[in-house]
Amino acid sequence: MERKVLVICIDGFGPEYLECSPTPAIDFLIESGGMVTGSAVVPTVTNVNNVSIITGELPNRHGITSNYWIDRDTGKEVYMESPEFLCCETILERAKKRGLSTALLTSKRKLLGLLDAGAGYRLSAEQPDSYMLSMLGSAPDIYSPAINEWLFRALRLVLSVKKPDLTYCSTTDGAMHRYAPEDERSVEHISALDRILGIIVEENPGLEIYITADHGMSSKTRGIDLEKVLKERGIEARCLPVIKDRYVVHHQNLGGASYIFVDNQEEVMEAAGILREVEGVELVCTKSEASKMFGLMSRRIGDLLVLGEKDVVFGDFDSVDEEIHVRSHGSLHERKIPIIGYPQLPAECRMNLDIVASMGL
Repeated sequence: MERKVLVICIDGFGPEYLECSPTPAIDFLIESGGMVTGSAVVPTVTNVNNVSIITGELPNRHGITSNYWIDRDTGKEVYMESPEFLCCETILERAKKRGLSTALLTSKRKLLGLLDAGAGYRLSAEQPDSYMLSMLGSAPDIYSPAINEWLFRALRLVLSVKKPDLTYCSTTDGAMHRYAPEDERSVEHISALDRILGIIVEENPGLEIYITADHGMSSKTRGIDLEKVLKERGIEARCLPVIKDRYVVHHQNLGGASYIFVDNQEEVMEAAGILREVEGVELVCTKSEASKMFGLMSRRIGDLLVLGEKDVVFGDFDSVDEEIHVRSHGSLHERKIPIIGYPQLPAECRMNLDIVASMGL
C-alpha cells in the first residue's frame, strides 16, 4: 500500500474549541485540504460515535447504541465496551484482511477493548506497554489533559517506527468536560496537541490525515430526574443515562440523553406523553421513532429515547429538578463537529462516520 492514512478522533472537540485556540498545524491541514462542520451520531456519546467513525456505519448496523446497556430479556446491565457487541467490521479489520498494517491508539483503556479488532499494534495511554513507557516515561492520569499530549507523542513514535498503513487514534475529553473553549487551560491543551501534530505532518510527507470528533460539549445548569417525574405520576421505569461509563469524574454520569425502560409496557405511550410535558425535555421518541430518526438498533435501546435542551442533563438527583454546574454532552446540541481532511476532504463527508467511506479502503 503506497497510501498511509491517519484518522484522529479528538474527544469532545466541538467547533468552538478550534475557533478559540491558535492551531497553525490544523490551519495548514484545512487550508491545504479542507474542513466542514458536520454532524455526530445521536446520542452524542463516546462509544456510539467512535464505533461509527471506525466502521463508517450507523448504530443500526454496528450495534453500539450507548456507553451502557440494559438487556431487557436477561435483566443484565453491562458497559458497551466489548467487541462482542460489534455487528460489523471496523476499517482496521478490513485493512488487515487486505494485508495492510494497522495501529490503534487511545487515551481511554475502554476504547482499546472496544475498537481493537484488526489492530496490528494497540496502545492505551491509560495502561501503556513497556516499550512506550521506556520511550516516553509514565503517562499522566486519565483525568489529566496532559494524557492526550502523551498519546500524541506516542502516535508520533508509532508512525515513525512502526510505519502502519492505517492508524486510528482517539483521545479523551477530560479537558473539555472541565474547561470551556476560551479557558486558557483549554487553549493550552488544544495548542499542545497541535504542536505535536505539526511535527507529525513534517515527518510524514504524503500522510493522509483525517481529524474529527465524537461529539461536542455544552455547559449544563439543570438536572432532571426522569424516574422521579414518572414515579410521581404512578409509572415505574428505569431511566438510563446514555453517557454512563466508568469515567464518572468526567461527567458524573450526567448527560443530555436518556433511555427509558418502562416496567409496564402498556404504559409506554403514557410515559412518553408525561415526559413531553416536562420543561427542559426537547424530544421524546419511541423505540421505533428513535430507530428511524437516528439510525439506532431498536433491540438495543429503551422503550423511549429522551433528549434534553442545551442546558439540561438527566440523572439521579435528590429532587426532580436541580440546579447543577457540569459540562457534558449526549443531546442534539453536541452534534456539530469539525471534519478535516488532508491533502483533500472528500465532498461526501457530512457526518464523522463518512470519513471511512471516503477512504476507499
